[in-house]
Amino acid sequence: MATLMQQQPTMKNIALETIPQKRFPLVHVLTSKTESDEIKKEEPFNFEKTIKFLIDPHSSHLIDRRIRLCQKLCRHYQNGFAVKDLHYLMKIFNILGDLCQQQPNYIDVFIQILQNCSKPFLLDKSTDGEIYSSALVAFYSDFGYLLRIPIKRIQKCILETLFKTIQSSNKSALPSNDYDGLKPTTVDYILRIQRHSDLCETLVKTLSLIENDLSLRILIIKLLQTLSSKSPECIAKMLTHDCVNRLVLRMNDADSSGELLFRTIELLWNLFEYGDEEQISEQLNSRVTISLLQEAFLGQVTQSHSQYHRQLRNDILVVCSLIISLKPDAPFVETGFAKQLLLFASYPELRSNNPLVKNFKLTTSQEDFELKKLLFNTVVVLSRNPVINELMIDSRVLLAFLSYIEPLPRKIQPGNVFEWTLSQTEDLQLHALAALSILLPRSLNEYFDYHVGTRLLLFYEWAISDDEYQSQGNSFFGKGGRNNKRSQLKCIFRLFRSLLSTRDDRVQIDLCDQGIIPSITGYLRRVGQQKSIHIDYVDLDIICDGLFILSCLCELDVHRKEIFGSEGIEMLIQLLVIESQYVCGGLGYHRLLVAAIDCVWCCVVGSVINEDEFIQKQGIFALLDLIETNPKSLQNIILGCVLDLTENTKCLHFIMTWQGHKQQQFTHLLCELWRDEEHEIHVSRTEKGVINDHTKPLMGVLQQSVQITPLARFEPSRSVLDLIDNMRSKIYGFFCKLGFSELPGLHEEDFVTLCIIENFLDFKMGEIWQEIVTELDIEGVKLVAPDGEAVDTILRATEERGLAVAATQNYILEQYHKQDLQFEKAFYDDLIRNYTFKEKRLEQWKAYLARTSKYPLLMAAKDYQNQAIRQSRPDEKDYSGYHTVHNLEIPNLSITAFTGPFLQIESTPVELLNKHRQTELTS
Repeated sequence: MATLMQQQPTMKNIALETIPQKRFPLVHVLTSKTESDEIKKEEPFNFEKTIKFLIDPHSSHLIDRRIRLCQKLCRHYQNGFAVKDLHYLMKIFNILGDLCQQQPNYIDVFIQILQNCSKPFLLDKSTDGEIYSSALVAFYSDFGYLLRIPIKRIQKCILETLFKTIQSSNKSALPSNDYDGLKPTTVDYILRIQRHSDLCETLVKTLSLIENDLSLRILIIKLLQTLSSKSPECIAKMLTHDCVNRLVLRMNDADSSGELLFRTIELLWNLFEYGDEEQISEQLNSRVTISLLQEAFLGQVTQSHSQYHRQLRNDILVVCSLIISLKPDAPFVETGFAKQLLLFASYPELRSNNPLVKNFKLTTSQEDFELKKLLFNTVVVLSRNPVINELMIDSRVLLAFLSYIEPLPRKIQPGNVFEWTLSQTEDLQLHALAALSILLPRSLNEYFDYHVGTRLLLFYEWAISDDEYQSQGNSFFGKGGRNNKRSQLKCIFRLFRSLLSTRDDRVQIDLCDQGIIPSITGYLRRVGQQKSIHIDYVDLDIICDGLFILSCLCELDVHRKEIFGSEGIEMLIQLLVIESQYVCGGLGYHRLLVAAIDCVWCCVVGSVINEDEFIQKQGIFALLDLIETNPKSLQNIILGCVLDLTENTKCLHFIMTWQGHKQQQFTHLLCELWRDEEHEIHVSRTEKGVINDHTKPLMGVLQQSVQITPLARFEPSRSVLDLIDNMRSKIYGFFCKLGFSELPGLHEEDFVTLCIIENFLDFKMGEIWQEIVTELDIEGVKLVAPDGEAVDTILRATEERGLAVAATQNYILEQYHKQDLQFEKAFYDDLIRNYTFKEKRLEQWKAYLARTSKYPLLMAAKDYQNQAIRQSRPDEKDYSGYHTVHNLEIPNLSITAFTGPFLQIESTPVELLNKHRQTELTS
């Protein structure tokens, strides 16, 4: 009967398919549902009855009925289980797990139910995902515990089910309306739930239970690989149960597919990338682990015939380098693995009769090329362990790296069977230079044994020469070096910098004897001239490294400073006056200035010849301009450099004649910097800059907030640290050189500030004595009477000095206030005179209008003028005795007012003069 019922739907479907679409009848309801069918569909599955039936000891002999009941459960939830029923479902799983161990007939139906769990779970509401999240976490934790069942089919089904639930391809083919109003869960949601559960810990523990089953082990590693991807929380749970050692111990088991080793390495890579470094290093610090990795690497090296094996070989080497970076003292040397890695790193540059490399062949494939670069990187990481130095000397790996330091394209040596391509050779050359910049400073004896200085200088001469070389510029170290040699130049400068950072006199003498100073100064001068429009990051690295090299070489040797000479000084001035927007768009300007100022400090200061030439070429003006325009972080450095230059007396005249962009003097700029410093550290001052607290005239808020405690012998106090943190001590040093009186360009607030600057040393000494007394009181030390009187005298003198300075400042402000009042009075007097003059001119104008408008007034004015003339003349004499008497009056004079002391002359218009000149030229 059941068979017949199963066949009926199939027959109906066949009959419907045979009817053509054009002749298909249009009906609204094809079938009718009975009430019993609707009741059956809506009826939920009775989990409690099923659980009671499965655990009932009286039904233990009814195996077939139990199996049919489980099959009914599968059919009822064929589209997926509901989230609200998970607690019942887990009870059934635990019951069936126990039954399967007693009766194998339950295994098939148990596997069917487990496979049904691979489908998405169903939610009644969209909010059920958060409501039942804790239930899902507990479900997956218990689901992983089912791996305790010692039946391989069930264990395999559990692992496959877990893996399918978190696969992106695990999407139901059914439309959303076929879930009877329920909503399926997403893959990302299930993955998040599994990561929050104890599933990862259970899987790691299971590795020890199924050590001899390769297929199950691969499934577990495959599942852990997915769960641990970009999940630090999941990896932390795995590491708590010694996951690394459990993975490594059996990764070299026989596996024809090679999947075990591949997935183990990938999982280890995830652990290194997102795991805790301390836990990983503890689990890896064993010879067994390193030996197994060594065995895996050598096994892939010897059978690297396919691309798959080569990629796996490279992945193993990456894992080894990560181990070394986390644990530099890992037992790579003790197991002999480090020696073998150094051997592979020096192949094929150095010939060897070792059996490992006798049959080892490299090709120009991408995998072999990556292997070579990984070996270079591994050697660099290995060098962190001091024990490796002896092995590096014996393996001559530095000589193998130095073989790449030669002009490109390389000359083909006779007898060489293998050669990299030109682009690969360039990449390896840059990589070797970067590696040598780390390795050579740790092996200075090899520097002289292999004549490294000569090699590097020859390569440097080729890099700065005009020989054409079309660089590829595709590598990490070749950025910005396409179709030029800037990448090689940047790397060789960095190598010189790392060598000179060791401060080894032998290296400095060797490089100086071969003429490195004039060579670098000449090149940097050419770069400064050519790149005056724009300097990119590669040029910036080259210039800064070159300046650092010159600073290291010339810092303590006057003779080398003289070799630096005029060409170097011109180069420095070019860099100091360059505008910020031309240096990497302004982002690298401060870095360039720091390098240039450091070079001035080391290569110019201390040599009288260089100082005189730097001052005469107005280099000091460039430094003072930088003080005015740059922020505080650079002002402090530049002030220190200029202060050392003031030891040369010729510098003081140039400083006093300098004027800034706002026509301000250097003394005024120093006072402004002092006020800015005090404002930044919140020193107590009035609005006019007068000392507000005479007991703490220099102390800021931060310095006051630090509690005084007894210090060690060589530990500086807070007052001494204050001298290092700000620029006030340097400003005081400048005024000690320039003097405190008769300084040009100072304003009212500058004189007030200058009073504090002049007494800076006394105030600072008072602070230090106050700290000494406080520390002695804290330690319970009492001074003897003479010392106590001396300390009291010093502290009282400091307070009196503060009061005197404050009084002087108030006196200066008062005098300036009186002067301002005098200026104001004189200004008002000028205003009154101007107003009186305007009134007088107005009256004169009105009189002039009256005279010219009315004739009687004009005549009256004429009479008044004649009368004034007669009164101004002396008494008339008797001129009868003279033959000729001249009349002193001008006849027909029409002026009725006396002329003033000024004359207004109207000249001939320019147009008439030009016209007259043109007439003369034409005639």
